[in-house]
Amino acid sequence: MNLPIRAGAAEIDITPPVGVALAGSLTRRDSTGVLDPLHARAVIIESGDTRIAFVLLDIIMLANDEAAAARKLFGEVAGMPAEHVCVSCTHAHSGPSTMGHFESPKETEFIETILMPRIGEVAASAAECMQPAQVAWANGWEPRAAFNRRFHMKDGSVKMNPGCMNPDIVRVAGPTDPQVPMLMIASTEGEPIAVVVNFSLHYIGGFGGGLISADYFGAFASQMKEVKGDDFVALLTHGASGDVNNIDVSRRPAPRKPGEQVQRVARWITEQVHAEWEKAKFVDSAPVATCQALNNQRVRKPVGDEIDEAQKQWEDESLPIIDRLYGRERLELLKWPDSIPMVIQSMRVGDFGAATMPGEIFCRFGLDLKHASPFPVTGLIELANGYGGYVPTRVDYELGGYETWLARSAWAAPGTGEEMVVIASNGLRSLAGD
Repeated sequence: MNLPIRAGAAEIDITPPVGVALAGSLTRRDSTGVLDPLHARAVIIESGDTRIAFVLLDIIMLANDEAAAARKLFGEVAGMPAEHVCVSCTHAHSGPSTMGHFESPKETEFIETILMPRIGEVAASAAECMQPAQVAWANGWEPRAAFNRRFHMKDGSVKMNPGCMNPDIVRVAGPTDPQVPMLMIASTEGEPIAVVVNFSLHYIGGFGGGLISADYFGAFASQMKEVKGDDFVALLTHGASGDVNNIDVSRRPAPRKPGEQVQRVARWITEQVHAEWEKAKFVDSAPVATCQALNNQRVRKPVGDEIDEAQKQWEDESLPIIDRLYGRERLELLKWPDSIPMVIQSMRVGDFGAATMPGEIFCRFGLDLKHASPFPVTGLIELANGYGGYVPTRVDYELGGYETWLARSAWAAPGTGEEMVVIASNGLRSLAGD
C-alpha cells in the first residue's frame, strides 16, 4: 500500500570569494568577479519511514571522500541514512576548483569552510519545511540544445569539437538525448515546492573567462522562480553528457551577447517543465525507495615504456605546457590503487526512477539505462556521490579522442560504463519489484 508523501526543499548560497582558482581548465584560471551566485539545493521526499534526498551543488565535481562526507553530514542533519542521499554536481566550469587536476589547485578552504557547513545548513532547512505533498513525473523533449561533440574525420581520427563548418568532418561519432525527465513536487493544496530535472548537456559558458557563474543550471533555477514563485527550488541535474555540448559545428555561430546562450537554453528547459507541470496528474501517495551498490572501477595506468615516455614528456621544457601536464597526469596515476570502489545509486519516487554514476558518462549509457529501466520516466544523474573521470564506451576507447586521453580526469578502464549500466538498471528493477 502506498503511503502519503511529505516533502521539503531548500537552497543556500555557496559562492566562494573572488580570487579562487576556477575549475574546468588545463591551465590555471583565477576568478575576477561574480556573474551570478552558486548554490547548494536540496529536495527531501518521504513516504512512510523511508526518506530520500536529492542534493545538487553548483560545482564542477567532488572527490569520493568528500562526497561521502557530504552524504553523511546531510543524512545526519536531515534524519536519514547517508545511503539515502544523492549528492551530485552541475559540472559548471566557472566555479571553484575542487579536485586539483592539471594546473588547477584544489580549493580546500572553500570545501572545508563554505561548502560542507552549508550542506549541513541546507539539510536542516529542507528538513524543517517538510510538509504533506503530492508528486508527478513526466518526460519533456528539448532537441535544440545538445550536440555530440565527437566527429569522424577524413584522416580516420575522431576529434572533439573540430571547428564549425570544418570540411574534414565526415559525420558525428555519437548520439544525443533530448529527453527531459522530471519529478514535480507540490503541496497538497497545489502550491509548487520543487522540481528535479535531468538533462544531458555539458556546461555552456560564453560569459567571460574569470567570472564565477552557475551557468545554465543556475539560470534555469532563477527562471523557474519567475514561473513558480520565489520559494520554489529547481534542481537541474547533469545527465549523461561526457560527449555532449552546446556547439553546433554544422553552421557558423551567430553573434551573441555574453551569457545570452546560457539564458536561452535555460529558457527552453524551463518551458518544458512548465508545459508538463500544467498537464501533470499529481498524486499524494507513491512508493519512495533507494538502494546502492559498489562498482570496483579499474584504474588505467601507464605501463612499460609508457612510464618513461610520460616522465620525458613532463620534464621536456621545450614542449607546450599542455603536453607536459598530460605527462605529469599520467605519472600521478602510478600512485593510485588498481581499483577504486564507486557508488552506483538507484532511486524511485512513484514512476520516476533515477540512477547515479560518478563520472562524466558518455551519452550512449544514458540511453542504454533508459532502455533497461522499468520506469517510464528515468534519469541518469552523473557526477554523483564521487568522481570517476570520463567514461567512454568500449567502441569510443578504440576510436580515441580527447575523452580517452589518460589523465586523472580520464582513468576509467574500458568496460566501466557498461558495468555501471548493468548495476544501475538492476537497482532500478529491484526498486520496481519493491
